[in-house]
Amino acid sequence: MMRDNWWWPWWVSTLIDLGVVLVALVVFVASSRRAVRAVAVLFVLGGLIAAVMAPIVMTEKNDGMKGDPPPMMP
Repeated sequence: MMRDNWWWPWWVSTLIDLGVVLVALVVFVASSRRAVRAVAVLFVLGGLIAAVMAPIVMTEKNDGMKGDPPPMMP
């Protein structure tokens, strides 16, 4: 119900992704364990990819998309 009307612009997702990247970089620098650093690198890469892809895959909602969703087919 509420999730259907919940929306934010692409730049909000990019900021969240860049926050994840920043935290992962801090963990990478602070850690000396190889496994932790490897996971941190995966988070950095995933966050950077998500940050770059957000403006591409997220479109702005136009006025036609507001309101009730169309009925589902039986």
